[in-house]
Amino acid sequence: MLSEALAQQIANEITDVIGFNVLITDASGTVVGSGDERRIGQFHEASIEVIRARRMIAHSAADVRDLVGSLPGVTIPLVIDGEVVGTIGLSGSPEQVEQFGLVVKRQTEILMQEASRIGTRLTYERAAEELLRDICDWHRSTFTEAQIVRRATGLGYDLRIPRAMVLISYDRKVDDAAVAGQPASHTVLHAVQTVFDSVSDLVAPLARQLVAVTTAVSANTPAADATLTDRCRNCVSVVGEQGWDTRVGIGSIAHGVGQLNLSSQDAYDALRLGSVLDPRGHVYDIDRFRLHQAISVIPAETRDRLSRAALGALTADDDWPQLQDTLIAWGECGFNSSRAAKRLHVHRNTLANRLDKIARLLGRPLDESGLGMTLYIACVVAERAG
Repeated sequence: MLSEALAQQIANEITDVIGFNVLITDASGTVVGSGDERRIGQFHEASIEVIRARRMIAHSAADVRDLVGSLPGVTIPLVIDGEVVGTIGLSGSPEQVEQFGLVVKRQTEILMQEASRIGTRLTYERAAEELLRDICDWHRSTFTEAQIVRRATGLGYDLRIPRAMVLISYDRKVDDAAVAGQPASHTVLHAVQTVFDSVSDLVAPLARQLVAVTTAVSANTPAADATLTDRCRNCVSVVGEQGWDTRVGIGSIAHGVGQLNLSSQDAYDALRLGSVLDPRGHVYDIDRFRLHQAISVIPAETRDRLSRAALGALTADDDWPQLQDTLIAWGECGFNSSRAAKRLHVHRNTLANRLDKIARLLGRPLDESGLGMTLYIACVVAERAG
């Protein structure tokens, strides 16, 4: 608890204020901070009796004559959580410095407790950040699932409950200046934490301009969890108020470390694909992009052959963009013409005419087994390539 840096800082500041040299020892009587830096590392024998007695003791010139490394003054025990962790000594005539003794003792203990609290919080935040990164990189790491679970439990997180991974990317809308004197990453992280504020939410920066969240879900899939979707939209709004253009990728539902790792990969794919396929959107659930995700792992040459072979003369037609939109809507509506027409905001007869044109250009009836699905996938491939 008594780090040399903290002890030296306290000794210097108090020495400057009261005008008498202040030294601080650890629980073994070794000087770890002093207004007279030449005394650092020396043994202060007067502290030993003080630590044992747990009370302030004044020492005159005669008293310290036979005490190693000690000068006249007063020495006071430093007590944190009932434990004597060291002493603080004020050099000078006991009559002069004794009046400062209890005030200096209390101020020093307050500073130490505050430094400990901040240090503990920063250590916790660092451990949580490392935990989240190790979950996301688990497929490449040497950690066992039991090791990750044990670390999470120690931090107060239960990875066995249903969770989803959420990735939040942000980019400055205007300038890249820090907000209120804080680094941009801290500002965004704080904004995200105000939305994902449950005790079960684990929030930490994952990379530059990317924040990761693992949060509990209540439905079978994240997409069915309206609460999660609402929180993600709220997150976009809150972070946006800080001047950031924000996009959120929602991964799959997960139980345990292995599935959480897959969920993080899904969330990344949702962000990547959603930004391209729905540039006006801000919240992307992987369930919307499963086909695109699967297609993305197919070699580009194979995808191109599929697109050329299936679509043929369609891509050369002047109405190709319209025909492509028609086939995608038709496929996404389960090849139901009424639903597809409604999605496209056209009359059902208009849709029928477009489908008839597609059949003529291909020279094949659209009710041919498997053709509709092949055309749909080929159009998705072409859309992604475009």
